Amino acid sequence: MKLTMDLAKKIVKNTMDVLGKNINIMDYNGIIIASGNQERINMYHKGAAEVVKTGKMVIIKDKDIAGFKGVKPGINLPIRFNEQIIGVVGITGDANEVAGYGEIVKNMVELILQQEFLRREIEAENKACENFFQQLLSNSIKSKELLVDRAKLFDLTLDLVRVVIVIEIHPIDNKLLTEQIRILDTFLRLNKKEDIIFSRGDNLILVKSFSKDNNIENYYEYTKKITNKILDRFNEIFDSVIIGVGQRVSELEKLYISYQGAKHALKVGKKVYNNHENNIFFLDHLGYDYFLPYIDKEEGLYFLHHLLGNNIIEVFENVDLGELIEALVENDLNISKAADSIYIHRNTLIYKLNKINEITGLNPRSAKDLFTLLIAYHLYLYLYQ
Repeated sequence: MKLTMDLAKKIVKNTMDVLGKNINIMDYNGIIIASGNQERINMYHKGAAEVVKTGKMVIIKDKDIAGFKGVKPGINLPIRFNEQIIGVVGITGDANEVAGYGEIVKNMVELILQQEFLRREIEAENKACENFFQQLLSNSIKSKELLVDRAKLFDLTLDLVRVVIVIEIHPIDNKLLTEQIRILDTFLRLNKKEDIIFSRGDNLILVKSFSKDNNIENYYEYTKKITNKILDRFNEIFDSVIIGVGQRVSELEKLYISYQGAKHALKVGKKVYNNHENNIFFLDHLGYDYFLPYIDKEEGLYFLHHLLGNNIIEVFENVDLGELIEALVENDLNISKAADSIYIHRNTLIYKLNKINEITGLNPRSAKDLFTLLIAYHLYLYLYQ
């Protein structure tokens, strides 16, 4: 492990906070790379060079300074990692006073190095695992044998039920997002072995695993719970948060299908339902809206402008037709309940419905015509919002 300047600064800060004495860290060449005394950084320390050469502690007293270049009174000890000297730690002060701290500081520094090494190992493994999932989402691993080998390397279960959750956040703040990823890992109580959360482009991706014995109700209940937690937390931090949930897949190699489904749900939900309070959209709950992205744009525009009349776009843009249609659908064509749901009088609703019939030629109180209007309204939202 290399003793870098950044790591040396971290060690100096941590040890000085505990010890209250000035600490110097020298590299293998005897150059001071971190110190509580900033003026000494990049200076050559002859005492440290002697420690590296002999592997032994060097004590420097006031009377010894003349014989050592760039030094002050104190003690200097070798820093070992994996039984090799990689640098030197020095404690400035009267040799008799600081000598008792020598082994304590040395052990503290070496412990910090061990922790840093472990952290980097974990980060490297996590990054490699993340890269594997990035490839799975791209469906870029064409060899089943390679996929199986990589899964074994990361100790992943091949046939677990998994779902991909895509979280779109605005504005993007990469530093803040990285911090939130670390927090969410604990906050959501994810399965450390099988679940993973990472950024992909401008989105945050959560791959959530489920045991095979989880029934469909448990799956939806848990997924709704976890996405609500994310939404509640992120709504306090970011201006806009929209979540798409893909379909369940039971094979690791098909994870890209759930990813595409989550993006599909997010795209439709953002355009058609983005005015609703709860911006969480399940692919499995889109119903007929699932097909909106598959409708050719020219065909969709023709449907809106010609089959429903040339003024239909103007109607959608200037009157509350959409709200009335949604209210009727959600209340199963019950006029009174629909009126109550949008806080208008029943007679007012009837008047408005008659106006819609007059403008479009379609009767909203007819199930067939209402469904046509509903499809047209959602198509309008998808194409124009």
